Amino acid sequence: MRRIIALVLILATGSAGCATARAQGSRIITNPAATTVDTDLMASYVRQLPLGSRVRVSLANGTVVRGTLMKADADPIVVQKRTRIPEAPLHIPLKDVQAVELESKTGSPARNIAVGAAAGAAAALGVLLVLAAIFAGD
Repeated sequence: MRRIIALVLILATGSAGCATARAQGSRIITNPAATTVDTDLMASYVRQLPLGSRVRVSLANGTVVRGTLMKADADPIVVQKRTRIPEAPLHIPLKDVQAVELESKTGSPARNIAVGAAAGAAAALGVLLVLAAIFAGD
């Protein structure tokens, strides 16, 4: 029984490297500013976003603007940055935009703590079950 458990553990830890070996052949872009974005496609995507939503706008020069989408029906989109001290809204031309992403909340801190505690309890229970199986005898 011990040999079977040891074999399963060896196979489980040794097989984790296989996924990374396959990913090496994938296409990796080293310079995101070198890619071009279709402004018409970007405009149609931004128009579909609800006004007032929190967005993350990646610009062609590499900077990232996080804020609230104020206006998206014209060529320069308007984003109000989320800062401690109020700032004027930014008018960003679509030709400078690389990507626009909606930011979603990941949940409350209490929910995140509960998920972490449950994962830790499951890991501890799994270790105890493996130890019980090892010391139970053949």
